[in-house]
Amino acid sequence: MNRWVCQRCFESNEDSAAVCAKCGLLRGSMPPAEAPGTTASPIAPTKSSTLGGLVRRFGWVGVIAAFGIGGAIFAAQRNDAGEITQGGSLPVQDLRIGDCFDPKDIDAEEADEVDARRCDESHQFELMAIGAMPDGGYPTDEEFETFVGGLCLPAFDEYVGMVYEESRLDVFWYFPLEEGWADGDHLIQCAVYDPLNSELTGSLKGAAR
Repeated sequence: MNRWVCQRCFESNEDSAAVCAKCGLLRGSMPPAEAPGTTASPIAPTKSSTLGGLVRRFGWVGVIAAFGIGGAIFAAQRNDAGEITQGGSLPVQDLRIGDCFDPKDIDAEEADEVDARRCDESHQFELMAIGAMPDGGYPTDEEFETFVGGLCLPAFDEYVGMVYEESRLDVFWYFPLEEGWADGDHLIQCAVYDPLNSELTGSLKGAAR
């Protein structure tokens, strides 16, 4: 089922909902400027974003099969230090901290591969943190958001070198589909990007902006 993400509080809403169930923002609207003295949510401070904050990641089995059919000649290459030296297709779950990449489809709500890039090549996203949720049943939206808030935002402050609420940069993350979760994929992957620049040609690590 399709869902949409509120630009103000990052609540995941039913496709049929005209307003956010959590904060009441009209679907497709950008949040108003934050008034002095107000505090932002620990999950999603009121920052405008060109993308929804989250994308579902396909299960491991399907990813491996699809990647094999695609052909290794189009796969991203790494050197002995693990750095990407040649851009190409890369399964989402193979992204490492510091990898730069673009989604295959910027508007897709689900993904199995990305276009990995060298960070000195034009790209939009950079992976900054990876964490595994504890075992158990498939998490609710609230449980995902709580975990993401505790993982991505502190990682942002350290990786970028600037507090998230004061930065022009924003956060984007991948989480597993239910079938992927059942197969053991419990990873949450956090990426940083600049909503005002989709063609970065350098790392955002230590960018402090």
